[in-house]
Amino acid sequence: MTDVLNHSDDAAVARSIQQEVCPPEDIGLDSVALSRLGTAVQHDIENDVNHGATVLVARGGRVGYLEVFGHSDRAAGRATAVDDIYLLMSTGKSYTAGLVLQLIDRGELTFDTKVAEIIPEFGVRGKQRVTIAHLLTHTGGTWAGFTPPPPGQWGRSWGDMDEMTRLVSAQQIAYSPGQRVVYNPFASFGLLGEVVRRLDASGRPFRQIAHERLFEPLGMVDSSFGLRLDHPRRVPVRMAESTPGAAEVAVMESLNELVDESFELPAGMVFGSIRDVFVWTEMLRGRGRRGDARILSPAMVDYAFRNHTGDRVNEFWDFNLEARDLARFPANFSYGGGYVRGEGDHLSAFGFTASPSTFGAVGSGSTMWMVDPLHDLTFVFLSSGLLEGLNHFLRLRRLADLALAAVED
Repeated sequence: MTDVLNHSDDAAVARSIQQEVCPPEDIGLDSVALSRLGTAVQHDIENDVNHGATVLVARGGRVGYLEVFGHSDRAAGRATAVDDIYLLMSTGKSYTAGLVLQLIDRGELTFDTKVAEIIPEFGVRGKQRVTIAHLLTHTGGTWAGFTPPPPGQWGRSWGDMDEMTRLVSAQQIAYSPGQRVVYNPFASFGLLGEVVRRLDASGRPFRQIAHERLFEPLGMVDSSFGLRLDHPRRVPVRMAESTPGAAEVAVMESLNELVDESFELPAGMVFGSIRDVFVWTEMLRGRGRRGDARILSPAMVDYAFRNHTGDRVNEFWDFNLEARDLARFPANFSYGGGYVRGEGDHLSAFGFTASPSTFGAVGSGSTMWMVDPLHDLTFVFLSSGLLEGLNHFLRLRRLADLALAAVED
């Protein structure tokens, strides 16, 4: 496998998106309204909500707003740059989902395929009926969140797909499959990555499959699962000063030492630049195609990026709802590694005013992308300085509405 991140011209490719920015009014965006979006982002930085950000707004595939704010590494005094490479957190689930949806398009899987047919050791302790669709929507019946790994196992073991699969497969089911939505990155998209790997006739590592089936065809030169620790454009993971909790800070910031080029976790440890994330959204906005690269069928995009969890809530957030006196809200998980806005007045990272068909992905405390088909609007937000829990959703809701307020027609 070629390490595209060693190519000398990659930074220039990532920066080339700046040359594509057009006057906002040319694509039906209000520049005054966009300035309010920028003011809100800057206000958050000045109040230690996060350290810096790269923000993009596009319509019809044309970028009308691309700005950088603050620092990508405040401690080192490094200003944010448009070619920074961020750890995208759970937005990377959309790439893993893309690989799974490809396999379904090709007839190698179905949504109803039982996971144990591909990973036999998973089919024990009540998990025999768990399907691919269950894993895509966090309805497989597993425990909530990031626990319980065996004592002392957090860390390198989650970046080793053999060990991660062994640890997850040994767990007992917690709920009947398909009945409850309970977010778990490892026992969902971690395992989906293993499904992709086991179905690969060439026996390639997962990161190589992602590179050759997704990133290379789309020209996503900065995207990779794992990245060397000393990469000069890598944005370090830091918790925002406004985030309480020494334990969470220690766990999240440990990713700076753990997630190197050999750390392979399909549930989220993917890196990329704002340009590459925009390329991905353009492929989906194009119903599976960008340029000469056909990644998914139009039928698959139309079907996968709908709400596939109905009105059920994501019980993972119950602890956060209590702490913030927030009402429960529908999970609205798609099959695409993220969410759909859906109908009604409820908490959504995509704002109040996005159309119900808006879809996208959100990364823990720091990142998001969304596509609103009705308004033909794409919004991408990548930040340094992670914001804890649902505070990130609340922040994104406000910013998404500001981006949508710029749409003139």
